[in-house]
Amino acid sequence: MASTGGPEAEFHDPCRQELLQTLNDALPVDTIRPTAWACLWLCDIDKLVDLLALAQTMPAAAVAFLDGTEVFARIVPTWTQRKRPASTTSTPQNPSTPLRPSTPQRPTTPLQPPSLQQPPSAQGSRGQKRNSSGQCVVTRSKAQRAMCHQRDQRKCILTKSGEPNEVAHIYPFSMRYEDNTINRHGLSFWDTLRTFWSKERVDAWYNAIFPLGTEVCQNLICLAPHAHAYWERAYFALKPIGISDDKKRLGVQFFWLPPRSHSPEVNILQVPLLPADLDQGPNLAMIFNHQTRKEIRSGDEISLETDDPESRPLPDFRLLEMQWFLHRVTAMSGAAEPQDDFHDDDDNSDDDIVKVLQNRWDMYTEDDWDMDIEEWPATSPERFWEGRFPAQLPGIQTFGHMVTLCGGEDSEGEDREGEDREGEDREGEDREGEDHKDF
Repeated sequence: MASTGGPEAEFHDPCRQELLQTLNDALPVDTIRPTAWACLWLCDIDKLVDLLALAQTMPAAAVAFLDGTEVFARIVPTWTQRKRPASTTSTPQNPSTPLRPSTPQRPTTPLQPPSLQQPPSAQGSRGQKRNSSGQCVVTRSKAQRAMCHQRDQRKCILTKSGEPNEVAHIYPFSMRYEDNTINRHGLSFWDTLRTFWSKERVDAWYNAIFPLGTEVCQNLICLAPHAHAYWERAYFALKPIGISDDKKRLGVQFFWLPPRSHSPEVNILQVPLLPADLDQGPNLAMIFNHQTRKEIRSGDEISLETDDPESRPLPDFRLLEMQWFLHRVTAMSGAAEPQDDFHDDDDNSDDDIVKVLQNRWDMYTEDDWDMDIEEWPATSPERFWEGRFPAQLPGIQTFGHMVTLCGGEDSEGEDREGEDREGEDREGEDREGEDHKDF
């Protein structure tokens, strides 16, 4: 279930505060990347304990891992549909600093059989259009959009205003191929989530979208055009509260997410600010209930209803919970608006990123591996890592008691040649503009 309380509920947990203080003391750095910082303040406590154990056992690996959360996994750009296609070629390694060759990453055990991973609309017969990875192309469903309109009575669920309105995705359409069935190097989007939240919780999110796919009524909501624009920029988040036994009524709570200026690194112990009493969002954004003529404020409860939970189901509680966490991560990391950062530069290859991580690695590992083997825990670091984390960070390989960085691998096989920047459909049109982000 979703976290108890408002958007700051997790920040006041004394156990979390103590663990973060200990983690800060264990790491050889004072600051980390904002995406990792946001995830640490929102993650499940048990996963924070695992990350602390990693930092106390292999501090340099923990630093590289936290860097890689933003640099390689790119949670926020993936979720907000701003992830650029990765380079299909890699820069040759510097011969003066040979690195060990990477080995294929074991894929995460699929949550559904591979043959069922594609949504029904994508499972076509021979000759159906396929993308660059051989997967059947998934297109937006006009039928499911019509069902969403009918369920929400062609009104925005927030403003209660009628047309024009738009059908928005909860789990983004651009992530329709973001599953775990493809062998890939390093952390996938889902593997990274499982590093910060329990396997049970993330599996529930995953199974809410696969194998059915994004084009289902329970992944769609009606929003006014301006509310839709605010939604896709994580200006606000909807916290799921509960659903009635007959599945005909779903309660959600609205919260504005205040802007945070983007900075490349943040102190772990800096407490995030997500006030629960706001009446507007970033850039003076406001939303009004047209029926009551009152502004929508943080904490307001909104009821979503359906007359037929079988044919026109309500938004999936699990997907709303996923959005509740990831929209807050987006706002906290200062990434609600596009940012120019080194890992989003088309001129930077994966090898350039590995070199940056290698430099940080070298700074903090000068004496890490000089210890006697007796000083290591009973289990080897390799098993320690594999036992707690779903996959290795791209460019990091474990060899006995050594950990090294590797380069030259394309870790973004899931990018689809610009497909994931297609725009949201508008009423009566199939608009596939590459500049519009499609929640």
